[in-house]
Amino acid sequence: MRTDEVLTLLNEWWMTGSVKRSLAPDYKRYGFFETLETLNKRQITILTGLRRVGKTTIFFQTIDYLIKSGLDPKRIVYFSFDEKIDDLKTILDEYQKITGVSWKEEKVYVFLDEIHKLQGWGRKVKMFYDNFPNLKILLSGSSSVELEREAYKNLVGRFFLINLKPLYLKEFIELKKGKAVEGFEVWRDELFLNLNEYFKKPFPEIVDEEDERRIQEYIRENIIGKMIHVDLPKKFKNVNEELLLTLLEIFYQNPGMILNITTLSKSLRISKKTLIQHIFFLKFSYLIRIVKNFRVSILATSRKMPKVYPYHWSLSFGLFRKMEEGKLLESAVASILDAKYYWRKGNKEVDFLLKNEKIVPVEVKTKEDLGNLQYFLRRFGIDEGFVVFNQRRGKEVKLDKLKVKFIPFIELAFYPDSVKRLFG
Repeated sequence: MRTDEVLTLLNEWWMTGSVKRSLAPDYKRYGFFETLETLNKRQITILTGLRRVGKTTIFFQTIDYLIKSGLDPKRIVYFSFDEKIDDLKTILDEYQKITGVSWKEEKVYVFLDEIHKLQGWGRKVKMFYDNFPNLKILLSGSSSVELEREAYKNLVGRFFLINLKPLYLKEFIELKKGKAVEGFEVWRDELFLNLNEYFKKPFPEIVDEEDERRIQEYIRENIIGKMIHVDLPKKFKNVNEELLLTLLEIFYQNPGMILNITTLSKSLRISKKTLIQHIFFLKFSYLIRIVKNFRVSILATSRKMPKVYPYHWSLSFGLFRKMEEGKLLESAVASILDAKYYWRKGNKEVDFLLKNEKIVPVEVKTKEDLGNLQYFLRRFGIDEGFVVFNQRRGKEVKLDKLKVKFIPFIELAFYPDSVKRLFG
């Protein structure tokens, strides 16, 4: 299909003056409001996240907002590189021919979806940004290491990055109930009662799906499968898709396992080089996350004993119908904390460490065992630790001069600012 034909199909508002309700539904995720805050900024807006979290929907909702705010619909151009790979100048020139709007001189909002599929997109977008300040450029792409690397390499200082995650618990309940959730305390019991369902389907399109087989197929085919069978083979040579799936089965069934390259390569009967390469592929596509062992005494990480988790806990349900409660909870906390570090010394271990101005230890528990956390706090002179657990209400425990706060998972998962609010 020619570029002008693709543009005409994708930008129906040039003729109708509005965006279809099916493309821009009424419910707005937090990412929509974050995107609106960048509209009047010169910098490029980059919306990233796993497949099926709603990036394209937010684009259409933003376009709908602009039109309803009085902007001429012809000053908005949307293009998806999922439909066709084409040069940016060709896209804009064809847009100008169709609409009569001079993209070089007039204020134009340019929405480019799935930008990561355009080879060398960072350098190409930079040229338009630097030379045409009249263009407000908004980009989206599925999460991958390359997307962020390209942005920081070519667009440093020129962009806002919005990472759209799967649904937060508040959003899940709002979509499920069809009404606003105002006030955590008012909804505490309702949130807790819906937690098991939320664990399995935190994606907008399957909130109302009841068939577990369909839920599993959705995650396996639309998210995991697209990455393994389409995106990675297109990007890299020598991708062993069967090996990638085998590794995911191992990692997803055992979240938090210690990654021992020597042992795993022998078990799978493959070379260390091949194993390391394919672990990189999984990290590259944000299908797994690596959590490193942090050595507090020297404020550094150790290369030894990294742990592996699903990048987002829900990915596990693409391969397994059920997960052990403790493993699921630990994996979910890793996802929400965007965990990067844990601590282990001998037989002592703390599940996660947050490192900002201070070290914040976080344990995940289904049973009340504070031995390791208490040891860690005393050894490193830290007076406060946290435990995330699966209960309705939190509590606080005093251990001599130490303080341990128990935080219900429903409170941690409630909304994007929960981590900052709870842990500082």
